[in-house]
Amino acid sequence: MCKCINNMYVDILRSLVKCKSITPNSDGAIEYCHDLLTSWGFISKIYNHGPVLNLYAKYGNGNKNICIAGHIDVVPPIGNWSYNPWELTNSNGKLYGRGTNDMKGPLSAALVAIHDYIKNNQHTSISVMLTSDEEVMTDNGMKSLVKELIAHNEKIHYCILSESCSKGNAGEYIKIGCKGSLNIDLTSNGEQCHVASGNNHINNFILLLNNLVNIPLDNGNERFEKSIINITSIDTGNDTRNIVPPSIQAKLNIRFNDNWTHDSLEQYIISKLSNNITCRFQRFGNPFIGASIEYQTKLKYIIERTLNKKVEIGTYGGNSDALSLHDITEVVEIGSPLAQAHIVDEYITIDDMNKLYNIYKAILENL
Repeated sequence: MCKCINNMYVDILRSLVKCKSITPNSDGAIEYCHDLLTSWGFISKIYNHGPVLNLYAKYGNGNKNICIAGHIDVVPPIGNWSYNPWELTNSNGKLYGRGTNDMKGPLSAALVAIHDYIKNNQHTSISVMLTSDEEVMTDNGMKSLVKELIAHNEKIHYCILSESCSKGNAGEYIKIGCKGSLNIDLTSNGEQCHVASGNNHINNFILLLNNLVNIPLDNGNERFEKSIINITSIDTGNDTRNIVPPSIQAKLNIRFNDNWTHDSLEQYIISKLSNNITCRFQRFGNPFIGASIEYQTKLKYIIERTLNKKVEIGTYGGNSDALSLHDITEVVEIGSPLAQAHIVDEYITIDDMNKLYNIYKAILENL
């Protein structure tokens, strides 16, 4: 695929990247999309939900409402960047800047696809849903916007979430659902003692964590990959080398398939704990499939014909606004490689921008 790029992609992406839209701040990005879509003939409304800005814009009044959804918020650009994270830099076929991959780049390609589609298809119905809260996903983000639309009896038939979700190459993965998520805080309580005494509750706690991580929860199933426990933090707050501190904390997260529920996982974890360990659970989302077989099959056919490549379908990756969107519509994620999200010197390739534009436009033309 050629390295040439539609200048409209670049203009939109440049405008979005310069917005320092760290969750939950829009910093002008939602407002920019509102003005852009309004200029194209959309009826657009911005909803204020606490510190979060959400947008719903609709064009036309056709029989089927096809929605492009996404988020304009980004994670902070920590680390030593080679480029200004708030300025789009085009270098060697790559477009650098915070959010270029997750997901201002895919969103820019989708917006241009919408623009080009409605020029020749004015008797149609296209909508756009955006939030400034996806990286945290509080109740003020897409969840609130979906509730607004349901309350107003708004119908959406199909939704494409232009998320950074691809297992490999951009556009070659259709994510049809998400695993559930369970956060766990564990605290081991023991005696403070001299390190030479041999009475160290921390050693036992580390063995417990090792067993939790390395004993498989399941082998997955035809819908989901296997459930996985990950440790995200271990901390004693102790700077003294010859003292065993009285407590140690660990944070874990389980991404689980539909072999489990929050209740069954919590019971499983509790059964593994000794009496000196306390735990706290935070539930976040249940496993779900957001697209019918018919919808999956249509999209797979359209994308494979567009790319002349095989496309994979699955539930790889993390949680997204599809958690809320599947309450109102059939939804899938199609976008850029997940491996390029949240990294230092984040980028999207020009080839990927071209591919995603072609995919989104083909979906609008054929769905």
